[in-house]
Formats: sequence, structure tokens, C-alpha cells
Amino acid sequence: MTRMLDIIILHSLKGNIVKIKRVAIYDMDGTLVCSKHRYKTIVHDDGIERIDLQHWRDNQHLAMDDSLLPLHTQYLNDLFDSNTYVILATARVLNNPDMQFIDEVLGKPDYIISRKEGDSQSGGTLKIKGLVKFHNLKQFKNAEWIFYEDNTSYLKTVCDRFQIKGVYIPSSQGH
Repeated sequence: MTRMLDIIILHSLKGNIVKIKRVAIYDMDGTLVCSKHRYKTIVHDDGIERIDLQHWRDNQHLAMDDSLLPLHTQYLNDLFDSNTYVILATARVLNNPDMQFIDEVLGKPDYIISRKEGDSQSGGTLKIKGLVKFHNLKQFKNAEWIFYEDNTSYLKTVCDRFQIKGVYIPSSQGH
């Protein structure tokens, strides 16, 4: 499995073998994309205010109404840099409107880590599990790793686990 992943990664950019110097990991909501128009919070039984997941799910069809945030410029620069491997790591369950937004507006990354329907693990755990296979590949061994995230807990969890650089992006989407 890892051997096949090695081959796919080496040949992923226009069929050329490239030397990966940088791995850029981007969270989606609140960092690259503003989805506040379909985001709301509720106070849970434990007294902690969190995202209202049912409201989010009920409004998933509005993904094409999301807008881009300023970090998108850096994201595009990374997408067009053949020495940078771009990973989109989101806790979203990506449905058809989300994928349409990624393909037509955001720009398709080299790899996407996302939540599967019914998955209840934390976003930090989800992102770690998705990144671990890349972190151990020889192509990425000497690369600079950078993680852009608006959730301080996820940022700390991932950066501590992999000993990588993290950039906190202040967000108005509940973090």
C-alpha cells in the first residue's frame, strides 16, 4: 500500500517526478473558506457552546454559496508550486456541493482528508490519521511541513504529533 502511495505521490503533478520541498496542510472552514452563512452554534448539555451539526447538515446544499478568505491566495500559490504538496484536511463530510466548490472555486489539492458519513471522531484525530501515512514517506522526509488551522486544539494536536510548524488563522466560525 505504501509503495503504491509513493508512486502516486511522485507522479501526481502533471506526470512529472518532483522533489517535494514543502507540505502545506490547510483546514477548510474558517481558514480558506467562509461558510458562516450556514454555521450556527448551540449550547450542549455540558454547558459548552459548539457547532450545531444538524443545522450544518441541513444546509450542506449551500456549499456553493461559501466564499474565499484571504489565505486562499497562499493556497493557490502552493497549488501552483510543483515542489509543494497540498493537503486539504477538513472535518467536513464532503458531499457533492462541497466537491463542486473545491473543483470549481477553491482549487483541487493533491490530497483531501475528510470525515466519512457517521464518523464521530474528533477533527484532530481525523487529521492525524489522515496525515500519518504521508509523514512517514521518504519523499516528504526532508520537506518543510506547515499546517494552517483555525482550531487551536486541532493545531496543537497535529503539530505536537508530527513536530511540524503550525499557523493559527483567527476565525469567526466558533474557534
